Amino acid sequence: MTYPKIYIDAMLVNWGDRLFQEPFRHARAPRLSRAGLRSEAARMREQLARTLRRTPEVMVKITNNASSAQGIGAVRRHLRYISRNGSVELEDQNGDRIAGAEAVRDLTRTWQLGGWGIPETSHRREVFNILLSMPPGTNRQAVRDAARDFAALEFGDGRAYVFAAHDDEAHPHVHLSVQVRGPDGRRLNPRKPDLWRWRERFAEQLREHGVDANATLRRTRGVTKRYPGQGVTHMLARGDTPMYWRAVGNDEQREAESKAHDGVFAAWRELARSMAASSVKTDRLMAVSIVDFVRAMPVQQHAPVAEFRPDTTPTRGDRSVPEYDNQPRDQDHEIKR
Repeated sequence: MTYPKIYIDAMLVNWGDRLFQEPFRHARAPRLSRAGLRSEAARMREQLARTLRRTPEVMVKITNNASSAQGIGAVRRHLRYISRNGSVELEDQNGDRIAGAEAVRDLTRTWQLGGWGIPETSHRREVFNILLSMPPGTNRQAVRDAARDFAALEFGDGRAYVFAAHDDEAHPHVHLSVQVRGPDGRRLNPRKPDLWRWRERFAEQLREHGVDANATLRRTRGVTKRYPGQGVTHMLARGDTPMYWRAVGNDEQREAESKAHDGVFAAWRELARSMAASSVKTDRLMAVSIVDFVRAMPVQQHAPVAEFRPDTTPTRGDRSVPEYDNQPRDQDHEIKR
């Protein structure tokens, strides 16, 4: 039995929001008109298609801790680092290029003395250091151009910032340093919804520059890989063994990860069920892809989970697809970050 497209669209938006949006407290989904529902459903299908084909994921991260030194000395050290002491070109909010050690020193003095200024010492952050990164093989010029557009959209209110693109590592990445105080004196104070918006906006700008990029939650993709913090990363690079951090979780941690994905599996199951009941062939094919995607999730390989079996069996054209169980596939699917 198939259902009208408006019903499928409503189910897609409802369950897609649970998969692709961070569940922020006190957030309520707006009521949508028919036109709004069609537009939102089309956007959700695009997001779903990118996720199912394992589109590379963007990374956006604030790298300086609020508890560390935050005066002009910390700013000076970071600008030296991202500019490689003047050998890597910086670009500011006006599009001006800054190259050479002396030019970087001049920039530091301008930030220290100009506008609202930056004190010698401070108990809070005076600059946010943001890392924008993509997996190896991504077009480096596109990453730089997307970072430029992202910064202009998010911080183009007269706030001072500079960024540098680094080409000395396999993964293309851009270091962006943004002054906390804007021209009106208000301090930048990003929260979890802001960080999530930054990821989505950076991915959008990459797509504008011809790079297929996605921004989804790790839990949506069933990712269980444990990523070390900066301190652990430096220890591993030196060949030291961290005392507490382990790359692989123990049995109890893996079991907890599996239970934490119960809501994710439920949302994927409802999406597959709804898309399988669509009268549109591409939706039914997407339902098949959903089952394959969930069955290949890393979390499925590391702990026993509930059987993923939609009530309605998706079809490929006129052929029925066999029932879905939790048996391992012939080959593993790599999920890119």
